[in-house]
Amino acid sequence: MLKYSRLTAVLSVIIIQLVPSDKSAIAQEREGCFLVNSAGEVINLNLLCSPQEFDIKLTGNDGKFLEDYKRLAKSYSPEATDNLLQAIQRAPGQKIAAAKRMCAEAKSGLSLPEFKLRAIGQAASIENPTVKESFLADADIITTLAAHHYCPELASK
Repeated sequence: MLKYSRLTAVLSVIIIQLVPSDKSAIAQEREGCFLVNSAGEVINLNLLCSPQEFDIKLTGNDGKFLEDYKRLAKSYSPEATDNLLQAIQRAPGQKIAAAKRMCAEAKSGLSLPEFKLRAIGQAASIENPTVKESFLADADIITTLAAHHYCPELASK
C-alpha cells in the first residue's frame, strides 16, 4: 500500500509538471515580426527577428526561389546584402511563405506594384538607412521572385 501511495505521488508530480499552467495563448493581429509606432503605423521588422526554423523541406520552386533570392541580394550595398543573406539563412521558410502569401493576395486583386508601394510607405518610418535599404530590398526581391516562382500568371499585371 505504501509503494502504491509513493507511485501515485510521483506520477502526480510528473503529470503536474508536464501539463502547462497559466500558459495562455495571445493572438497576434499580424504575421511575422513587426512594430506598431505611436501613430499606429505597422513597421515590418522581419529582417531583424530570428525565428527558429527546423527541417525546412525545399521542394519544387522553393529551392530555386532561395537561390535567386541570394543572387539578387548581392546587388545591394554590402551592409544590406549582409542583412538579406543573414535573414534568408536564418529563416528561409519565412521568405518563402511571404512570397506565397503575396501571390495569394495578388490573386485576390492586389497588384504586385501595390505591394512595392506598401513597402515604401512602411519604410518611410524606418530611421536607420541600412535597415531601411534592407527592408525595401527584401520587399523588392520577394515581389519580383514571387511573381516569377509562385504566380507567373500575375507577373505582367
